[in-house]
Amino acid sequence: MTSALPERARRGGLHRAKRRESLIALLFLVPALAFLAIFVAYPLANAGMLSFFKWDGFSPREWVGIDNFVRLAADGVFWSSLRNNVLIAVAAIVFQVGLGMVIAYWLVRVIPRFKRAAMFLYVIPVVISEICIGLLWQFVYNPYFGLLNGFLRLIGLGDLAKGWLGDKTLAMPAVLVVMNLTYLGLYILLFVAAFQDVDESVYEAASLDGAGHFRTFFGISAPMIASNVQATVLLAVVTSFKTFSLVFVMTRGGPSNATDVISTYLFKTGFGNFEAGYASAIGIAQLLITVIVGVFVLTATRPRRPKTIKEVAR
Repeated sequence: MTSALPERARRGGLHRAKRRESLIALLFLVPALAFLAIFVAYPLANAGMLSFFKWDGFSPREWVGIDNFVRLAADGVFWSSLRNNVLIAVAAIVFQVGLGMVIAYWLVRVIPRFKRAAMFLYVIPVVISEICIGLLWQFVYNPYFGLLNGFLRLIGLGDLAKGWLGDKTLAMPAVLVVMNLTYLGLYILLFVAAFQDVDESVYEAASLDGAGHFRTFFGISAPMIASNVQATVLLAVVTSFKTFSLVFVMTRGGPSNATDVISTYLFKTGFGNFEAGYASAIGIAQLLITVIVGVFVLTATRPRRPKTIKEVAR
């Protein structure tokens, strides 16, 4: 009886200590939760409500129900903007994630002595403002005194000089080049860190077995950083579906909406045409599409569970 009392008191003390720690943790979370509530949850809820209204930003709101979403479903510019977002996402997966992983492996395993210098050069575009990058590339693509056309004329290929950002067929590829060059360094940096965490003994064993860089990359390195690949693919896709600055600075979505993405179309609809209700519907659609695509990416890139002995035996 006497031994049960100290044990019960000890458990009570542990319970109070855990409750105190939980309360302290909650107090530390309050500023972050308040920030999210004020600057994320409230604007999102307000945009969701506004999507059911017709409003120009000044006059009284007019309830229209789901008319904005019905209009959105038949809006050709919205679907072409979505197609551009999908194109940007596919290019990001191939060139930023895929090529970034290959370059990172090359820096870590083949030419490690040049790794720091190369990473410095690759990361420079990442730390520069997207607006500055867009303005610089406007000068590069300028049809009259741009560096690209000037270089083509210098080497005798002046017939290939184009108005790159003013041509409907060339504007989007030109923007894609800028985007991939801008963000490639970020993914190289992430993959360099991932490859460096792989145990060196694994590479030594592969070398003893006679595995070359091709087999080592696809058979050892890539599978061992599968979770990093999943995270970077998700990052690339989500970033692609919310891209705005580079496109807006370089082309404003033109010519003739050829380079519009959902964010630029939303901006022009809300602040150019003063259709705040319809712009809110576009924003809600963008959010839902991004969530759906993000869940799909997480499911499709989920690392395979290692097989058990029984499964191998079967």
